[in-house]
Amino acid sequence: MEARDNEGDPPAHGVSTVADLAEVRRVFNEVAAIHCAQVRDVMLELRYGDAQPSWIESTQPALRSLRSMAAQMELTDLCKALDEFCVAVDAAVNGRARIGDDGKAELLRCYQQLIELIPQAFELDAERDRREPIIVEALLCQITGVEKRTIEKLFAVGLNRLDALMNASADEVEVVAGLRRDVAEAIVEKFRTYRSGASAALSAPDPLAERRGLGDLLIMLSVQNDEYTHASTQWSDDARARKHEARKLREQTFQRIKVALARLGEREQLTRLEKLPFDERIATLDRYLSAAVPPRSQPGKS
Repeated sequence: MEARDNEGDPPAHGVSTVADLAEVRRVFNEVAAIHCAQVRDVMLELRYGDAQPSWIESTQPALRSLRSMAAQMELTDLCKALDEFCVAVDAAVNGRARIGDDGKAELLRCYQQLIELIPQAFELDAERDRREPIIVEALLCQITGVEKRTIEKLFAVGLNRLDALMNASADEVEVVAGLRRDVAEAIVEKFRTYRSGASAALSAPDPLAERRGLGDLLIMLSVQNDEYTHASTQWSDDARARKHEARKLREQTFQRIKVALARLGEREQLTRLEKLPFDERIATLDRYLSAAVPPRSQPGKS
């Protein structure tokens, strides 16, 4: 790369311009955003909920790799921030069954320095705002009796966050959102079941396990779609009933797939799927799962 000593002069051989350095840093930031996706997912859980020590510990290979790249580029501030965060990780997980309040506070304090240095790689609030509405709406759409207007009522009164719905009582949902008692009870039960059954609420600390679960859902969706297609070719009352049931089950399974994709951070994939008929959704998901595992999910990477 070359630089100009004065405006109009030919570039000096072997000297980087300000524009060159800015471009290199831009590329580095983009690489960091991909490289540290699992780190971001784990910290997303830690900030808005809880995270197991093993999840935090699993981020260290990616952090060390990024530290090495930052050192090569002489990014002193980033190296220092990464070193401090890794020390906090060691202190928080060392021999502990859970991360205590002090450890959590220190991790978040050190992580904030990384956010300030490379927001696009480490930011959490915006990522939460991108994922959470998808997850909340997809969970609500799996509940019998919940329609679009029901969701609009819940969102209008502030019941659009996972923590609010997971901690709400049926009385609160019924009164605040003006819903029928049976619907309010079903909503509360759904979100309590999600809280108890999901390893993490907003992200996938173990992307490989999440993809395996997505594969199981894809098989289920394929079977339900075949049943719907087969029933659609018949005209009996029984066939119509089977078609109706298959349509309902198929839609509920797709909503579960939406939750998994949102937890994986695959918003673009999800946007594409929603525009397709079910046959093409199934084919697209099959190609997605058959593709090479993303670098973030490979051992030693994130």
